[in-house]
Amino acid sequence: MKQDSSTIKLLIPGKDEAADHLWQDLSKNALEPNPFFSSSFVTAFNTHKANHSIKLLLALDPSGTKALAALPIMMVRRGLLFKLPSALAGDYGPLGTLLLSEDATPAILNNLLEAACNLSPAKTLLLPFQGTEGATYKQLQSTLSTHGWQQQASTQEARAFQPAGPEGQAAFNALKKRSSWKGVFKNQRRLEKQGTLSFSILETAEDTQRGLEEFLKLEAEGWKGKQGTALLSREPDAAFTREMVTNSGKSDGIRIGQLHLDDKLIATNILLHEQGRIFGWKTTFDESLAKFSPGQLLIYYSTQKLLEDPFFSGADSLSTPDNQMANKAWTARFSYATLLIGKGPLARLAMWEAETGARIKQALKSRLKKLLGRK
Repeated sequence: MKQDSSTIKLLIPGKDEAADHLWQDLSKNALEPNPFFSSSFVTAFNTHKANHSIKLLLALDPSGTKALAALPIMMVRRGLLFKLPSALAGDYGPLGTLLLSEDATPAILNNLLEAACNLSPAKTLLLPFQGTEGATYKQLQSTLSTHGWQQQASTQEARAFQPAGPEGQAAFNALKKRSSWKGVFKNQRRLEKQGTLSFSILETAEDTQRGLEEFLKLEAEGWKGKQGTALLSREPDAAFTREMVTNSGKSDGIRIGQLHLDDKLIATNILLHEQGRIFGWKTTFDESLAKFSPGQLLIYYSTQKLLEDPFFSGADSLSTPDNQMANKAWTARFSYATLLIGKGPLARLAMWEAETGARIKQALKSRLKKLLGRK
């Protein structure tokens, strides 16, 4: 039964065992899945990547025995004047959908958002990577409109997504007939002349631990290793990934796809799993076989296998909107936007300054890429 009363707690992730248990239960039963807001992900990220700077806002029911909403927060500076609270969504976890119980009312969500805004004198909150087509966003918009919030939407984009069910199967069948994939299947036949191609998805905690180490080794052998951006290149990245995969694996939250040529691993991906939804977190392949399209074949076999799972509810590529490999394989789209919301006299100024600062940073980043000859 829905109720408007709740207690909002400000917590350090991983420091309150009882609260962490309620938080994890909410992750498994939220209106929409978001593994990047789970205790397994946030606690590991806070320890190894965020210098213990992340806080968790948790809304509890009056009895204190059920979590109704959760929002991990970190402070960011987008402009010069204000440091703003932001939902934890970025390069490592590009999804900011709030964790909401079906029992959470707009009043409870409003209290949670106000608690987040109160962490800054500007009374303004940044909500990046908000999926815009689900039940959570609908409730968020209802809350903002009925409780007098100012809001500003920016960065409205869409990325590759694979539906489940008959729609997903039809899209997969169409992929096999597209002319743009003829070269990929030709490369598949060329590989099969060299040995036996086999694909599997690892699911158990023991298997995913082994699969992770194989992923890390293969990634480090490629261009990311040479450039120093592979997960093994930096100790905090490796430690975070290992802890996150270990903890997520204990609650069935990890899948690792592997494509082998005979006994040789030629492509692999780390997939996060929540409520039947798959999130394509990391991918790597043997670059000595790049001309045989191992990355695209990995997507093909992964999609085929996922569609066989009766509990599969869709796959979010987590890719950038212009990622050709993902867009070539998955033609459906997941739409998202970045929101700035606030209340009070400083909110409009803070939102303007944050948006202006973001545009300047993006322009400088694009300019730097051009100077370095990158796309």
